[in-house]
Amino acid sequence: MTYILQLDSSANLTSSASRQLATEFAQRWAAAAPGREIRRRDLHTEQLPHLHTNALHFTAELQPDGSVTPSPEARRLQDELLAELSDAAAVVVGAPMYNYSMPSTLKAWLDNVHVIGATSPAAEGIAPLRGKPVLVISARATPTGADVETDFVIGPFFGILGAFMGMQVQGVVVHTEPPANPGDFHRPIAEVRAEVAAVADGWS
Repeated sequence: MTYILQLDSSANLTSSASRQLATEFAQRWAAAAPGREIRRRDLHTEQLPHLHTNALHFTAELQPDGSVTPSPEARRLQDELLAELSDAAAVVVGAPMYNYSMPSTLKAWLDNVHVIGATSPAAEGIAPLRGKPVLVISARATPTGADVETDFVIGPFFGILGAFMGMQVQGVVVHTEPPANPGDFHRPIAEVRAEVAAVADGWS
């Protein structure tokens, strides 16, 4: 099965721009070729636990001395998340900005899939996910995000999934309210929808 992994994290279950655009992107990607499917993980309605030990950032053989050994349940969940990511042909992430950061539910997913010795460091040749395409769509009202690589929400994806894990990360910001002041950086949903469609077509 060839699938795109769609991750949603908005607490807005009825009118979320990030959910809407991520769904449109996944559907467009899936419709571009036969046999493609969408696997969706809703990180808000089915929240992942935060890491209970720093040892989960490492493979068992690299686990720091003195750290708490992860529970079997935590390792099983992490293995499930890693397999789901590894088997995906592509990834689209809906990432709203909450208090100048990503939702903690989405950060918990990032913490689980960045495992030193398993998925990184790419600089040392540990990059089984190298080249896998990822699109992060971040919605907010405030005029931030002109430089997506240093953006409060999208920037960490460039660092973690991109630099550390070798994945091919792209990011786009959508603003859900009119600009507060003339000249504010502002990208309405219609403009972003066209860009998202172009990215999906480029991946097809």
